[in-house]
Formats: sequence, structure tokens, C-alpha cells
Amino acid sequence: MIATKFAVDLARFRDRVLGSRLPITSIDACRALATPPAMLSLGLALSSVSYAQSMEEGSLRQSLDLRLDVSYMYDTNVNRAPNGQQRLTDQFYSLTATAGGLTLPLNTSTRLVLDGAVGGDMTRFFPKLGRVFGEFGAALQYRKSADFYDPTFSLFGRITPEHFGSSQRRGYQYSVGVSALQPVTDRINLFGVLAHHERNANSSVFDANDNSAQVTLDYSIGPHGTFYLTGEYRRGDVVSTGPESLVNLDIAKVFVQDDAYTNPQLISYRFEAKSYITMLGYNVPVGPSGSLDFSWRWAQSTPTQSAGFPGAETPRYVDNQFMILYAMRF
Repeated sequence: MIATKFAVDLARFRDRVLGSRLPITSIDACRALATPPAMLSLGLALSSVSYAQSMEEGSLRQSLDLRLDVSYMYDTNVNRAPNGQQRLTDQFYSLTATAGGLTLPLNTSTRLVLDGAVGGDMTRFFPKLGRVFGEFGAALQYRKSADFYDPTFSLFGRITPEHFGSSQRRGYQYSVGVSALQPVTDRINLFGVLAHHERNANSSVFDANDNSAQVTLDYSIGPHGTFYLTGEYRRGDVVSTGPESLVNLDIAKVFVQDDAYTNPQLISYRFEAKSYITMLGYNVPVGPSGSLDFSWRWAQSTPTQSAGFPGAETPRYVDNQFMILYAMRF
């Protein structure tokens, strides 16, 4: 009975991750404040869950998880401006096709898992922020046994080539890190990630790297769905876009006239910051193979260095994202 509940709960956890994490990474890749390197690893949690299920059944097996994700997101500060007057809003429409769960067993407790994805994002007001992309990920996973409380550990890596309407943003990004999935009860799971993320673009202002730590609490309410809460701390590069100012130029490592914001012409500048991100969401099953996900994400970044002249205030960069996503597994 415990094994059955565990398998069902993990399946719901997989649906929630599928429904709320992967498309967010594809949308956020074009906006440096919201790019979540830790969340890139959550796609690999899908295969960690599959691993735990197969261990419950006493054997490892290969499986290919095909899914299609369609999402809409409203962003209250798409340019990551530091105050209300400079903030711009936009809407994002995304489509992602993913193939995951291809496994290569190494022994009874360790295996290699591969996955890949292709997709694209369209915007309503700033078309050059739209993109098409491909992804490839790999994870080395370990689970000691099929005991209920045994965690699943993962060492992962992911690379994502990207083509934006903005030539300055075109390039690729990658993430590496470690994760752990820990069942607490038959309804509660904890998922933790430590990750490093880097991005290489045509313009050096969009070259960025950061380190992050993230914890997700997942609570299942049976056939009625799953609630989840995520907290993340990140330290590293952030990019903001706005008019020229003494504060912006003083804290910037590098800046450039942005080719996506030209009417009026704005500049993008990169600086080091500490960021706090939270996400609250609800995922509900729709039919035998679909799920509908609703989420709210809040992020705040503060520069680690203040402007070097008297009277300058340290700016804060705050953003809210509201997202609806439908995911279908095949």
C-alpha cells in the first residue's frame, strides 16, 4: 500500500514539474533577472521521479516521455526596470515539445538519463524578445534503494542554443548542478537544487553567470491537484533596460544601446546583484494525460555595489509574472 501511494504521489509531482517549470525556463531565458538556472534542473526531476517509481517496482526500465506544453504569461516588468515609471509590461505565448526519460542503467542504483526539447516564445509588444530554441540535458542519478524515505540524487547538466529576434541576445546558455528529491509523506515532497548558470550572447552585456540555491515544497491533495511553493536565492549577473542615468552607468559592468527597445531608444546594462525569487502555484490534472497549471512568480534583485557618488540611492528591481500553462503527455 505504501509503495502504491508513493508511486502515485511521485507521478503527481512529475505532472506538477512538467506543468510549471520547463516552459518558464524557456520564457525567462531572454530576460536576465528571471532566468532561473536552478529551474533548468527541474526538468531532470522528471526522470528522477521515474527512477524512483521503477525502483519501487524493483527494476530499471527505459521509457520515453513525450509532452507538449502551451503557455501564456503576463510580465509586469519585462525590461527589469528599477522603478514604476520605467517599467514595461508584455505578454508571452510559448510552445515547447520535449522528449525525456531515455535511460541508460549503470547498476541497480545508478543510471544516466537524457532528454531534449525544442520550442519558441512570441511576445505581444516587443517582438525582438521572441525566440526559438533547442535544449539537451543529461543527469547522473543515484537512489540507494526503493525504501520510501530514500532520496534521489542527481548530478545534471543542460545546454540551450537560442535564436532571438534581437541579434544582441542570440547565443547559448548552460547550467550544471546537483539536486535531491526527498519524500516526506505520501503527500509531501521536498526538492532542492544547487546550480551554476552561464550565458554567452553576441553582445557582452547579455553574457552572464550566477549561482543559486532553491527549495520546493510540494503538497498533493489527491485527485484535486497539487500545490507547490518555491524559494530561491541567487547571486550573480542581472541585466536591466531603461534610459541612461548616472546610477545605471555607475553600477554597470557593461552597457549597450538595446536593439529590442528602440522607440524610445533604451540602454541595457549588466551588474552584479543578489536576488530573491518565490513561486506559488497550483497544478490540476485534466483528463488521463494532461494538466493545467496556474502560478505566480515574484522576484527582487538588489545590486551588490552602490553608486559611487553622494546622495545616490540603491535601486531595487522587482518583477511579477502570472502564468497559465497546459501540458499534455503522450
